[in-house]
Amino acid sequence: MRLAVGLLTLWCAAAFADLTGDAQILDKCLKSISSPERIESDLRKLANYTSWTSEEVPCLMRCLASEKGWFDSDTNRWNKQRVAQELGADIYNYCDYELLRKSRDACSFAHRGLRCLKQAELYAGNSISTVMQCSVQLNATIGQMVQYSELKPKESIPCLFQCFADAMSFYDEAGNWRLLNWQQAFGPTHVEHQPDYSPCRTTDEQRRLASSKCAWMYDEFLCWERVNGNHNGTNLV
Repeated sequence: MRLAVGLLTLWCAAAFADLTGDAQILDKCLKSISSPERIESDLRKLANYTSWTSEEVPCLMRCLASEKGWFDSDTNRWNKQRVAQELGADIYNYCDYELLRKSRDACSFAHRGLRCLKQAELYAGNSISTVMQCSVQLNATIGQMVQYSELKPKESIPCLFQCFADAMSFYDEAGNWRLLNWQQAFGPTHVEHQPDYSPCRTTDEQRRLASSKCAWMYDEFLCWERVNGNHNGTNLV
């Protein structure tokens, strides 16, 4: 039994990789919140962490984040500087809205934050590298990239968003949004609950009358940013 638990602990620590750092933190947290009778069961639950819809081992994530120095349980706040230093600015920026939300439940707050950081490991780097590939393909300058982040009414780098959207499969063959792909690419929004994006989808007539496919796709991106409350910048660059 002890060997099985030890192996499970090591396996789960490896699955968490950057989020736990080593098996010692995981072992310490499990011993503090679990019991000898439950620890093997809790580890098996943790092995399926990526499929959790809610925290199946109560308050484990708060302990993990606190032990890493990322989360202050007393003030119920994330240490954004520590997270950015250890995981990288790209990872933190992907989750900044989630980590800045207010919550009275520290366990739930820590769980949501760590879940986002794990998601950022999977998607943030891909989004940034794809944007950079598109900018090189379109011969964009650094100045143009900076200007692009200002969300001008007219796209400052023509067709950059179309290049990005096509690479990230934002649209199906009928031109409908693949919403999950948008969410994975950009991360959590300023609004806690999922907004209604239906007004952002231009009609077939509007698309036909637009000056180009790039134009109507960029208009839809601007709408996405407005609905999400991003009036002063964009997560794209």
